[in-house]
Amino acid sequence: MNSFQRLNLQAQLPQLGRVRVKRVDVLFISALLLLTIMLFVSYQIKTRLADSNRWTAHTYTVLERLDDLHGFLLEAQSARRAYVLTRNKQYKLHYQFSAEKIPPVVATLRELTRDNTVQQQRLVKLGYMIDRKMHILQTSIDVMEKEGYNAAVQAQITEEGSVVMSMIALDINKMKDHEENLLKERRAAEQTSVLYLLVVVWGGILAAMLMLSLTYLVARREAVTHARLAGALESSNRDIRNLSEMTQFLQSSGTLAEAHDILSRYGARIFSGDSGGIYLLNPSKNLVVEAAGWGGAHTDQFGPEQCWGLRLGQPHIATADADVRCPHCDAISASICIPLAAQHETMGVLHIGLTSPVSVAALEEKHQMAVTFAEQVALALRNLLLREQLKELSIRDPLTALLNRRFMEESIQKELARATRKKLPLCLVMMDVDHFKNFNDTFGHEAGDYVLKEFGHILNTLTRESDIACRFGGEEFILIMPETSRSLALEKANTIREGIKGLQLAFGKQQLGKVTISAGVASFPENGDAFEHLLGAADTALYRAKSLGRDRVEVG
Repeated sequence: MNSFQRLNLQAQLPQLGRVRVKRVDVLFISALLLLTIMLFVSYQIKTRLADSNRWTAHTYTVLERLDDLHGFLLEAQSARRAYVLTRNKQYKLHYQFSAEKIPPVVATLRELTRDNTVQQQRLVKLGYMIDRKMHILQTSIDVMEKEGYNAAVQAQITEEGSVVMSMIALDINKMKDHEENLLKERRAAEQTSVLYLLVVVWGGILAAMLMLSLTYLVARREAVTHARLAGALESSNRDIRNLSEMTQFLQSSGTLAEAHDILSRYGARIFSGDSGGIYLLNPSKNLVVEAAGWGGAHTDQFGPEQCWGLRLGQPHIATADADVRCPHCDAISASICIPLAAQHETMGVLHIGLTSPVSVAALEEKHQMAVTFAEQVALALRNLLLREQLKELSIRDPLTALLNRRFMEESIQKELARATRKKLPLCLVMMDVDHFKNFNDTFGHEAGDYVLKEFGHILNTLTRESDIACRFGGEEFILIMPETSRSLALEKANTIREGIKGLQLAFGKQQLGKVTISAGVASFPENGDAFEHLLGAADTALYRAKSLGRDRVEVG
């Protein structure tokens, strides 16, 4: 139940005891006392429900921070491994970024759980294990930078780190289990409070009706009032259930498409009879595009300047006779626009269109429900966007926008297994920019990065959607081509080579000259049935292309 509905219900309850009669007998006095007691008990239950809601939100915050902590640890561990294997400084920066995020999250958890002795004790142990884990990761980097890559030493360090990480994950799961148990208890308390509220209200209504039934006029008034309050309570409870269910589904959704479908379904439930939609700003911030919609026909997209809610940064309500209306609204009666904002960022707008006239009180109720709905939606979408951004960062090379080596190694195993199972061909092309060191030495490392970035763009442009284009390391790239014969892979590699060769690259005012590549092609099953076999064959073919004069493609 939102704050407006609670206040509205409290304002109506005392009216049950207001009876305009000249003679106030014992029955009326008893009814008034009963309603007073019912109001007091309802207020106490409401206070306890609000407190339970606050603790429920607190528990969700603790669970989110624990997920953040686990995620940063995994990111730091992954970035450390990538840096040790490739010496790519981007991975070291990624590791440092993740490592710097861990202490603030631990401090936040310590503050959030200061009232929970058990969690505080677990957090002390967890902090010690995290310090030990970060020391192991830093030691691995220091050893690599000082002594170079030593597989045996790194394997020993990685094994120790894995053990510590397992212990950390176990401790985090214990803390999450503890919080989830608390969450169950608090939800049960919420349900109990709602049940008590219903019992108190309905019990008071029935008792009042019995005592006031001696007077037909008073009894009739009471019956009408009770019916109205019962409808308000039922509507409020239904809104609570719908908002709670929607929030749970949104938190569990894995993609924006799933979230958009959920929003369409629950928007139609909560704002039944009205048209509406969720509109999100595109990446360029110059267009607001419909992500979810319900009800009658509405605009698919519009400019941000066409919505006063977005322009003012606050809810905007327009009635049929209002002087200022949003140009994108087609509502006959009234419209409500609520900006979707979370973590100081506006992501879009919630639009509700009312096709039939409503009272001022009903319009205000819809406005309050729209504000509550928008708050939940904005927070859930923001968290989902952050999760997708983190996922994208974990599999993409930041310079070339190609998939990284870790994703490539996972993908090739899946593709080889599928090719083996279905007896399909598969090719792997290893490519290397010729004389790349000359670009760095002659024009500087920024120019070299520019060449790599353009090469990545060419790869993305000239490959199929089913192909997997990856940056293997440095100036080396790998293209995995499922269901492709050796001859077609050779043809594609030459197409890419010609595409690169035809570029006229300039960095600033400097002409970088002609860029060429050499490539080696390996195929399954001709060159083996394991990734190592294909990689070795492609590398040998690439080396042969280099030795034969570069700017050519050789087959393994």
